[in-house]
Amino acid sequence: MNRKEFLITTTKFCSGSCICALMGGLDPISAQDNTTIEKPKTEKPRAEVRMEFAEKWVKRFFDIIDNTLDAETRKKIMMTMGKTCFQKYLEDIGEQIKPVSFDKFTEWVNTRVKDGSVRVEGNVIFFQFMSAAETGLPSDEGACLCSLVETKPAGLSSTYCLCSVGYVKEWHEQLLGRPVEVELLDSVLMGGKRCKFKITVS
Repeated sequence: MNRKEFLITTTKFCSGSCICALMGGLDPISAQDNTTIEKPKTEKPRAEVRMEFAEKWVKRFFDIIDNTLDAETRKKIMMTMGKTCFQKYLEDIGEQIKPVSFDKFTEWVNTRVKDGSVRVEGNVIFFQFMSAAETGLPSDEGACLCSLVETKPAGLSSTYCLCSVGYVKEWHEQLLGRPVEVELLDSVLMGGKRCKFKITVS
């Protein structure tokens, strides 16, 4: 029995009783005289209301994460989420990454990258997000590129940004075919203009 059927059945069963008020949200008088009680109307589109709820939920959820889990556990969870996110992104677009040597990657950066998004110093890659994965179009400074929190909910924990660390790590390990360590240098949710990473290649 679904929720609607459940409410209809219990309303008929308990019509005129206090239980009806508890189960169906109707008072006994309304249940007896079939008065229609309208739900409060909202001017906002359903999608906007849902997004606002999701943002508040995410904020509360990460407050709980920060207050109940140690730093290493939080990092492991969020980096695994980022890794999975990147893998699913490739799956969704039907693409696979063909690994290149670090020397080839460095040559590509030095000859092709002109927007400052990537630079290589020794065995370290400095990377910052300058465009959205979905469109490839340049993004404005201060724009969070995660579609779930792109409006930057007030007070959202920086723990959330560890998802991007896992994403960048999986991306570059697949690209280079070797292990890398990733450090988050700055992020939009932390007040920065861009999300920036230091990637150390083994």
